[in-house]
Amino acid sequence: ERSIFFGLASPPRIDICGIDGKRKETLQFSPEMEGVPIQLDVNGQFLVALTQKNVIKLWDVSRRQPKEVVKHRKFEDGEVSLGTIRSVRVNCNGTKVSILADQRLPTGNIRVPDPRVFVYDVESDTFIFYHTGRNRVPTTHMWEATDPRLMACETIPQNLVYEVEEGEASPTNDKLEAEENQLLTLFATAGAEPILKQDSVSCRPPEGESGPNRMPVAISVPYIYFLQLPSEEGAAASSSIVTVSMRDFAGLENVDAATAAALMNFSYYLACGNTDDAYKSVKGVSSKGVWESMAKMCVKTGRLDVAQKCLGQMQHAQGAAALRECEEPQEQARLAIVATHLNMTKEAEHLYTACERWDLLNTLHQSNGEWEKAIGIAKSKDRIHLRTTYFNYAQHLEALGNVQEALRHYELSETARTEAPRLLCSLGDYDELENYISQAQDAKLYRWYAQYLESKQQLDAAANAYRKAEDWLSLVRIACFYKDVEKAMQICHESGDKAACYHLGRHFEQEGEIKKAIHYFASAGRVQHALRLAQQNNMENDLMSLALSSTPSNMNQAARYYEQNEQFARAVTLYQKAGNVSRALELCFKAELFDSLRKIADDLNADCDPEVLARCAEFFMQHEQHDKAVHLLSISKQFERAVDLCCEHNVKVTDDMAERMTPDKAAMEATSRANLLLRMAKLCKKQGSFQLACKKFTQAGDKVKAMKCLLKCGDTEKIAFFAGTARQPEIYVLAANYMQSLDWHNDPEIMKQIITFYSKAKAYDKLSAFYDACAQVEIDEYRDYEKAVGALRESHKFLVKSNGTTDQVSELDLRISLVERFAEARRLAKTDADKMVQCCQELLQEEDIEAAVRVGDVYAQLVEHYITQQDNVKAHKVIEQMRQRQIILSPYLDKELVEQVYAAVGEPVPREENENAVDEVGDDIDEEIRSEEGDD
Repeated sequence: ERSIFFGLASPPRIDICGIDGKRKETLQFSPEMEGVPIQLDVNGQFLVALTQKNVIKLWDVSRRQPKEVVKHRKFEDGEVSLGTIRSVRVNCNGTKVSILADQRLPTGNIRVPDPRVFVYDVESDTFIFYHTGRNRVPTTHMWEATDPRLMACETIPQNLVYEVEEGEASPTNDKLEAEENQLLTLFATAGAEPILKQDSVSCRPPEGESGPNRMPVAISVPYIYFLQLPSEEGAAASSSIVTVSMRDFAGLENVDAATAAALMNFSYYLACGNTDDAYKSVKGVSSKGVWESMAKMCVKTGRLDVAQKCLGQMQHAQGAAALRECEEPQEQARLAIVATHLNMTKEAEHLYTACERWDLLNTLHQSNGEWEKAIGIAKSKDRIHLRTTYFNYAQHLEALGNVQEALRHYELSETARTEAPRLLCSLGDYDELENYISQAQDAKLYRWYAQYLESKQQLDAAANAYRKAEDWLSLVRIACFYKDVEKAMQICHESGDKAACYHLGRHFEQEGEIKKAIHYFASAGRVQHALRLAQQNNMENDLMSLALSSTPSNMNQAARYYEQNEQFARAVTLYQKAGNVSRALELCFKAELFDSLRKIADDLNADCDPEVLARCAEFFMQHEQHDKAVHLLSISKQFERAVDLCCEHNVKVTDDMAERMTPDKAAMEATSRANLLLRMAKLCKKQGSFQLACKKFTQAGDKVKAMKCLLKCGDTEKIAFFAGTARQPEIYVLAANYMQSLDWHNDPEIMKQIITFYSKAKAYDKLSAFYDACAQVEIDEYRDYEKAVGALRESHKFLVKSNGTTDQVSELDLRISLVERFAEARRLAKTDADKMVQCCQELLQEEDIEAAVRVGDVYAQLVEHYITQQDNVKAHKVIEQMRQRQIILSPYLDKELVEQVYAAVGEPVPREENENAVDEVGDDIDEEIRSEEGDD
């Protein structure tokens, strides 16, 4: 019975009225709990209502008294709101309700559409959803009139879309990302299983038609119904309802209900991925047209396994065999084979493009006669088959009789050298062939044409073509055929072609002109043939020159010839040149060719026969050429004999010779090797090669002797490096002792190394002595007693560490004390002069003052103080005390200062003893010179 449903706000209710308008039933709503009904939807016997408070209610209105199926369901997941509902639809059996919703942005009270389609499952009381794609929103939705699983949803592109949190999005299809309206057909499965996409249909008008997008209004198997609005040009025209066949029913719109239901189940199970149930659902269908439609559906959905079964049911033997024989690894490529046999060319192109099998796509275009597309694909994507594509197209054009285009494409395929002559000869167009070859200017074509003319006995024309092809061999061959030897020789001379020269050489050999034959064989690089002729005709001079410029094998062959003819000098030369040194030496010994032997010895190496090397060494020892003998003994690994020979005859050992005489560690027992190296090192030391001796002592394991040799070289950098790597106390001490002989006081780096080496050697006594020497240098050279104190303290520290005697420590303590007192006195000169004078007087009274402080420095300090005080009398007195103690004044006092003091007291400056000594020596020298002049 037909009814009309009214939703009223006050009081909130739904009135169910008959066609005549009389109210039959009223469905009440609670204003506080549910709110006012704002949207209704009826599908068959089920009514769904949406209230103002986001509540869904569902009734079965088939009875006189409506039955509540869903009493009160908020749009929530647990206690979390899923959004604000803007549209609801119910399916045909009241088990599912589809929902479109909006979401509020957190930044303000702005509602934006949610890109998801929600479905409420009544039985499981759960909400599931399907994500329609990036930057797309659903606008309308509807259920199929008879199948409760199938629904449709229109989606449009939109930038302002609610962004779903990560992890909630369903798999989407990239095809939906196009900027156009789409109608999705979806399967809402049982329970909380995910929603599955079945197909997508564009809302644009069909190709060739213009106008606005079509509006989906209903879905009823096998059609989808659209409202087609009139275009702006035809605004006066009325709107119309148009139908579009669903993908799975293309060509099967008029099947019976059972077949339609089977096809719907087939599509559903394919979407679920359940191949077995999909096949079972249509197993009873016997129509080949239905199976073909399902096979095409499988191609579109990408189900190769089901498509194979469909081909079998269609009894499509050719397609099934092609699919079975296809060994392509990509499933899309195999699916394209099925599409090709089902005349789905566009789908096959899309599949090949998707799996990037450009070679198969190229072949498909060729099979369809789409040569421009095939060549375009070959140029841009399938370059490896470009020439093959050109060749196939050329054959196609040849079959059509388009000769010029065929020739052009043969050229593009780089097969014109063989195909162009074949094509033109098959047509009998020889004039065109000659013109084509002349225009091509290709050497291989000219050669083919020359061979063709020669086969026709047109030798002059053939020679002309051979010349254009630069085929000098064929030209010489024709000239020799005509007995025109002069022309053949001219061709060989001008071209220098080896093949031509070889042919002419064979011709001269047959004619008995051996000299010319040898010449042209040599020009052709066929020296073996030239040698053969020279040997056969006893042309020994030519044989020698040819062999020397030939390969080692040819040299050996010629050398054997000379050896057989007892021309040993030439044989030795060739054997040596060929690298066969052993045989050359044997001949030298056999024929006593000593000059040749000496030359060969310079090139001998360890690869030669040891016996031969030993014989050469004996020869050189007998002739007292010991350096060459040592060289040969070394490379023959007779190391002990080589060293003995060096020692006996004092042969100068060079670096290279020493390396050759040094055996490998694995070649000799360790003790014998060490003894051999020690002997070699001693010999190098004796000869003054200290660095080489150092190296050999090191290899022998005697690093101390190695260091002593290195010290004699005087190379400080190498000495420091060797000491650092040897890490032996004795070597550290030797290095430090050596460095003390250098200018260590003016080079801080050397001083640092001395201290480091003594410290590493733990030679504390020597380190103490070094610091003592440092202190003495500071006193003697710089009169820097403060630094001297520091050095003496370091000396004291290391003297104690070295367990020095009590007397030594006490003596050093006394020296430190005296030096410190004098250093303190010098510091007091600026602050307390009287105390400084007192300290100096006390120091002069000390008995052991000379052991620590130079007395002259103490007196000089007093003199400088008195001069500063302008007390020249006291300064004079101190100077006189210095003279009484026989202290030379010049190291401590300037001469001008002394003269100033003596002038102030009115006394002459006394002459010092060293000046008197110099005068006496000068007088003695003068007397000797005068006496020698008198003798003369």
